[in-house]
Amino acid sequence: MEKTNNQRSIQFLSYLALFLLFASLYIFSSYLHYILVAAVLALCTSHALSSLIKFLNRSPFPGFIRKNSNFISASILTLFFLCLIFAPLVYFLSETYIQMSHVDVDHVKKVTMELVNRLVAFTDPIPILYNFLSTLKTEGFSLLKSVSIETLYKTINGVASGAGGLVVQIGWILIFYFLFNLNGRQILAFTARVLPTSFEHEKYLYRECTGTVAVVFYGTLFNMLAQGLTFGILIFFIGGYNTFYLAVLAGFCSVIPIVGAALVYVPVIALELVAGNFINVLVILIVVWGIMGFFIDNILRIIFISHLKRIFGFEYTMNEILILLSILAGIASFGFWGIIIGPSVIALSLAAANLYSSQIEHTGFPEDF
Repeated sequence: MEKTNNQRSIQFLSYLALFLLFASLYIFSSYLHYILVAAVLALCTSHALSSLIKFLNRSPFPGFIRKNSNFISASILTLFFLCLIFAPLVYFLSETYIQMSHVDVDHVKKVTMELVNRLVAFTDPIPILYNFLSTLKTEGFSLLKSVSIETLYKTINGVASGAGGLVVQIGWILIFYFLFNLNGRQILAFTARVLPTSFEHEKYLYRECTGTVAVVFYGTLFNMLAQGLTFGILIFFIGGYNTFYLAVLAGFCSVIPIVGAALVYVPVIALELVAGNFINVLVILIVVWGIMGFFIDNILRIIFISHLKRIFGFEYTMNEILILLSILAGIASFGFWGIIIGPSVIALSLAAANLYSSQIEHTGFPEDF
């Protein structure tokens, strides 16, 4: 009888916990996106947080620092994100809004038409290409003379004017990120207690998820910094442009798969071609293709990730192509933050599928399967 009462009590508490969980999700529904982004960011930097806590717990530091090492480490990582990622992002959108408010649409049309004329004249010795571009020029001029370019300008200006809303989003993400770092161990311990899985399975799921998102996050962060810095130095020596703005823009565009920083350097090349600065065009192409496109992305990034793997000891087994596809899918579903949300969800799904497959191999299929 007592056993039956205990079972009923456990069943009641289970239903109550599920009901309250859904109620809590409903209450925080407006913040779920920020919570998800902050949670994934905390997973990305969990290795760095653990290393920082261990470093602060060493004896050379005063007792106050060792006693509050968790709080100090969470604060340092939050400030790191604020200074390195979020502040440049807010600057970029704010500066874009200011720049767009001073754009001369007629001048943009004139420069575009001049560029197309030069390109068509350059292909004059090649009849097939010349005829194709001539037709394209005629169609393009009719498009430029219509309201399409004004519509595009207003759309970009409207997007850039949303920087105020972005600041609010960033504020909430940073708050939740700090709380996840501060209470991460308690959250993980509680989750491990309530999940009906073994410790080894939970450890495997955590390792696969954090390892994959750490590789994506640190690799993306390194690309942003390295390519943005390289392009900024290049533009500084070329002159005539807002160096810091284009460097920040190139850094953020570098996270976009396939296209990358081409969204920045292609317009710059076009302007240099119109101005007749062919030496500058050649230098830009050498830097963006040779250094940014090949050396940084394919050599330095791999060396950097390998070095971090030795320091923090994170592991992952997810295929690189699947990581790329998950990034693309994540961006399509969640926007900018899909860069890390997509791979984390796919990595966790694959890890769960692998665990289920291993259980099937040990226990066999059900009789009624």
